[in-house]
Amino acid sequence: MIYFDNAATTKMSKAALEAYDEVAENFYGNSESLHLFGTQSNTLIMQAQQQIATLFKLPAAGFIFTSGGTESNQLGIESLSSVNSQKREILVSPLEHSSVFQILDKLVTEKGFKVKMLPVNKRGKITPAGLRGRLSAQTALVVIQAVNSVTGICQDISALKKITGAQQVPLFVDAVQAVTKIPMSFAGLAGFSCSAHKFNGPKSSGLLFLNPNMPVNTRFNNVFQQNGFLPGTLDVPGIVSMATALQAEFSKVQQSYAVVTTLRKKLKELVSPQIRVIAGDYPGICGLILPQTQAQEAVTRMGQLGFCFSTVSACSIRDPRPDRTLQALGLTAAESKRYLRISMGPHNTLSEVERFATCLNQLYG
Repeated sequence: MIYFDNAATTKMSKAALEAYDEVAENFYGNSESLHLFGTQSNTLIMQAQQQIATLFKLPAAGFIFTSGGTESNQLGIESLSSVNSQKREILVSPLEHSSVFQILDKLVTEKGFKVKMLPVNKRGKITPAGLRGRLSAQTALVVIQAVNSVTGICQDISALKKITGAQQVPLFVDAVQAVTKIPMSFAGLAGFSCSAHKFNGPKSSGLLFLNPNMPVNTRFNNVFQQNGFLPGTLDVPGIVSMATALQAEFSKVQQSYAVVTTLRKKLKELVSPQIRVIAGDYPGICGLILPQTQAQEAVTRMGQLGFCFSTVSACSIRDPRPDRTLQALGLTAAESKRYLRISMGPHNTLSEVERFATCLNQLYG
């Protein structure tokens, strides 16, 4: 099998697996317990938290362990929406993950917020001028995805956070597809999310960062775990495994980026001219629009031949509506249904790309 669905999930690294097994077998105490096994587990969590904070160059107190990107996005956005309690407007990119729109719908229904879309240009970019033009005295929060999971479009977070910072408006960034994939500074953000299974760590392990200097209200009363943000027993093996994977991948960002750049360049060279290429900024993701065949049919057919890839975000695969991202970029509903997402990782090879392109061209080119 040839795996080209790394934007959906990645294979756990050997180091992450070994760390998980070691902790699960030997450090199974509840980290809240006061006995020796409990304090040993708590020590591992504190060490992992500090290790993660050092990698991001941020205070350890701001990191909250979650079940993944969706929970991080939703908890982060809901928490930050309360910072400016008199303001009821949230600005958001139209390219966001479904988990973002789910929590925004809840805030509109239950708390009376108004959600306004930020403009994007033909390349799917939010410009500083476009953001500045939408900010108002009522803006409570801005939510922008760093790297789009469907197209690979990257937003210039460094430039955009200067605009929000000047207006003292919190900026929350969905960095699930960005962490360890692109060079990025996280300083100056009100919050961001990431998920371990996107960088060769375990599933159901995620991170939420909320700036400790932000006056954020916690979701629960009388909850003392994780600074009051999330109750429940922490997954010690998952947390340690996530930190292990993050450490390894952080050190290889430039190297991995160079590999997927070479792979996508080769793919673009090899696919038939009849197949339209949609190439965003992040080279690990390449979109292809087939001339006639429905994307789901191609995924099934080529899957039988040993190729694993996708159409849109795995979290939206059962949604019958056209993909928001592709709509925002001007693709028709018919084109969206013929869209393939090929997402490559540093473990993929030129030989695999060549085999994939040959098969794709024979069937659909």
